[in-house]
Amino acid sequence: MARTPQLGIWIELTFRLILGVFFIVAGLLKIKDPKALTAAIETYQVLPYSISVLMALFLPWLELLAGIGVAFRKLYKGSLLILGLLLLMFVIALTQGWVRGLDVTCGCFGNPDHENQTNYSWLIIRDILLIFMVAKLWIRQTLLDKQV
Repeated sequence: MARTPQLGIWIELTFRLILGVFFIVAGLLKIKDPKALTAAIETYQVLPYSISVLMALFLPWLELLAGIGVAFRKLYKGSLLILGLLLLMFVIALTQGWVRGLDVTCGCFGNPDHENQTNYSWLIIRDILLIFMVAKLWIRQTLLDKQV
């Protein structure tokens, strides 16, 4: 029985590091070029240009801070909630782009020239796996909170 809690700690650490590094890197790369992110957001044809610009300025910082929060367990549940909601938003945006047959640029890691554009199935599966990690961490933390 002693191995189960130890295994849970290692899984938690792995999930936290994957999520944290993913969003820290994504945020930092997008912060450098808000024009490219605005262009990527515009390819989804959902938001007015002015909102796309605001998203391009705000979203990378939100990703960066929430990624740091998850990686270092600061404002942990709030950071998990933010990442979960962002990932859900990304899945919805990708799905609507796929259904509408749009040639979107993910914008996930900044410069769209280096991305596999419109690989919808991979991007959606990746984001669903990340949502699974967020959910597992949320449930684990909720159970730990109840034990205290």
